[in-house]
Amino acid sequence: MATIKDVARRAGVAISTASAAINRSAPVSQDVIDRVEKAVRDIGYVPHGAAQSLRIGQSRLIGLILPDITNPHFSNVAKIVESACLKIGYMAAVYSTNEDFDRERQILRMMRAQRVAGLIIIPTRSDIEHGKRLAEEIHVPTILLDSFVKGLPYDVIKLDNVRAGRLATEYLLDLGHSRIAVTGGRDNIITGEDRLRGYFEAHAARGVAVQPRLQIAGRFLQAVAHESTLALMRAPEPPTAIFSLSNMMTLGVLNALRELKLSVPTDVSVISIDDFDYANIMNPPPTVVAAPVTEMAQTAIDQLFQQILSKSKPTSSVAQFSPELIVRESCRSPAGDDHAS
Repeated sequence: MATIKDVARRAGVAISTASAAINRSAPVSQDVIDRVEKAVRDIGYVPHGAAQSLRIGQSRLIGLILPDITNPHFSNVAKIVESACLKIGYMAAVYSTNEDFDRERQILRMMRAQRVAGLIIIPTRSDIEHGKRLAEEIHVPTILLDSFVKGLPYDVIKLDNVRAGRLATEYLLDLGHSRIAVTGGRDNIITGEDRLRGYFEAHAARGVAVQPRLQIAGRFLQAVAHESTLALMRAPEPPTAIFSLSNMMTLGVLNALRELKLSVPTDVSVISIDDFDYANIMNPPPTVVAAPVTEMAQTAIDQLFQQILSKSKPTSSVAQFSPELIVRESCRSPAGDDHAS
């Protein structure tokens, strides 16, 4: 079985240097790290994880806590984080909270028992009371992704959600729509609140009144958006366009329109925040406002490792990423309007 001595010999460095490169326990140049990691792969050396954990008081494990791993948006985040961890000798433990704080707290306590080196969390709530509860459970370097929690000092990686909401709404307004429905998020989640704020700002900037009846329940859930869309489209004066604040709610909206035998975009336009992996085979391919998921997830893991290795404290910094409007085929001008589609 290969030993650390074999790794050092193959990489052409001292045993202590090889150990420092593997464990990130002392400053080592990137060239040395690359040589040592190549040697590890070449000879199949496996560090003794349990012994390392006992020695340094933590494992080579990163906890990734997501709302719902079945959501393609979050599963993409998991894949990126997992790959980044493996590249530098860490493992990622991925858990879903199902938007439940008790489950979130249970996961955090389990992660603490496993002596995780750090955490990346998409929190279940954003309010200050929730922040106080989380602060009692978190005792390692932590990055908040996609959202933030009031009162917590951790660094935040997020989309400019107000801008995302404005981009989607402005696009529909530019096409000539004035009755634009919007599927809402959940209470105490700043992500949905900011996207909805962008919706209101776009209307205000164009001098178009927002009709309260067009704000329908969604809660970031496919089933809720489905039922709300059915009810809205059956009511008098249905909207000519629907803006969905998330990909899962978009699926609920599209399913409801299909059940009602309404054509997208001929009868109603649909735009969404969050892209779809297989958008090109959807009928029609959806127009979306997309987040740079790869860049955001990679930034989160980079900042987390920097804190772990330097033992530095969080600075409460917020790295905000710009959304991108991707125009496909699910939006057009309202029927009878001569705007270009």
